[in-house]
Amino acid sequence: MAILPDIQPLRHHRDFRVLYFGQFISLLGSMLSYVALPFTLYQLTHSPKLLGLLGVIQLIPSVVGGLFGGALADAVNRRKLLLLSEGGMALCVFLLSGLAWKGMLSAPILIVASALTAILSGVHRPAIEALTPLLVKREDMPAIGVLSSFRYNVGAIAGPALAGLILAKQGPALAFFLDGLTFCAAMIAVSCLHHIPSAKASSRFSLQSISEGFRYAMSRQELVGTYVVDIVAMTFSMPNLLFPAVAEEFAKTQNGGASYLGWLHSGMAIGALLGSLTSGWTKNIRRHGIMVIWAAGSWSALMIGFGASHSFPVAMAFLMAAGYADMISGVYRSTIWNQTIPSELRGRLAGIEMISYLSGPMLGNTQLGILAGMMGVRRAITVSSIIGVASVAGCAALLPKFRRYLAEPTFKQGDSRSG
Repeated sequence: MAILPDIQPLRHHRDFRVLYFGQFISLLGSMLSYVALPFTLYQLTHSPKLLGLLGVIQLIPSVVGGLFGGALADAVNRRKLLLLSEGGMALCVFLLSGLAWKGMLSAPILIVASALTAILSGVHRPAIEALTPLLVKREDMPAIGVLSSFRYNVGAIAGPALAGLILAKQGPALAFFLDGLTFCAAMIAVSCLHHIPSAKASSRFSLQSISEGFRYAMSRQELVGTYVVDIVAMTFSMPNLLFPAVAEEFAKTQNGGASYLGWLHSGMAIGALLGSLTSGWTKNIRRHGIMVIWAAGSWSALMIGFGASHSFPVAMAFLMAAGYADMISGVYRSTIWNQTIPSELRGRLAGIEMISYLSGPMLGNTQLGILAGMMGVRRAITVSSIIGVASVAGCAALLPKFRRYLAEPTFKQGDSRSG
């Protein structure tokens, strides 16, 4: 059984390689801001409820950005779309850095910046998702899923760990500034691409085109299942924005301080990275639907343990195991998407996918923030995650076609379905 990711797409496809490493660098920077923004907000307000509210504030712009960004990705020059969205995000974090240096950051400024970044990311992600299958061969798609997971998880480990050190020693200004520099690196990479295939001439940006994407997604239960199961698991079991409060609790009972925050953010990514490095067995499984259900249910079950843990090493072990389960879910969800969605709909469906995998965590952070204000951080995570396990089981019962979904054993030349 192979234990390392298949790197053949990086070797054989120059444009994919350039894009991949450009986004890799950008991801490292984005993780700095991902940790720094809620950390700074909590330092200013000490409000778990406001941390939770940040999820809703990010969700609405993400939905808008994902819907319109997905349609744009099928209709306009993708190079320009990527450059504009990355340039906008760079400007946003550079402004945050300048305000932080001057001591002028406030809760309203951080909330507005979070909303602006969310809508720009909503435009950016569908363009990347729609572009990637066009830069590689159809048979490369399983490897692409693992490489994407590997990239994300390495970034999600190194980025938050570095953020914890930067926040403890230098403060948020440096974290935001470095994020801006990495966006510039990503823009250079996009500018160096030799060829970006154009959208089909029949694809035009309109509300009707957005509706067409939704109709297609809702017509197929295996796609609906990938959206709904992930949403309910994350809605009831995603405590990321509560990590500053959890880290503060650990700091009171165990020496650690701000460094705990970086490790908490990295914990799930460590588990997911281990999953990526031992992912050879995943290509032999055809029952992708049941694997998504199993992985999502395991995520919620493991978060029950995390919420009940009062030892930092034990809590980290639960986070790492949850990250492994989430990686398995992500690989099979992306494989279902990439193997079954027509290329002319890929941008719009990528927008819907983005909404599905962002809305669960954002809603989860919001409801957990509110619940934490009522019953305490740890108890809220545990109680909500119990509901998450039951909700995943309910989805499995209500979506039999998704539960029984079988992937095609091989890719076929000339198949009309997109890779």
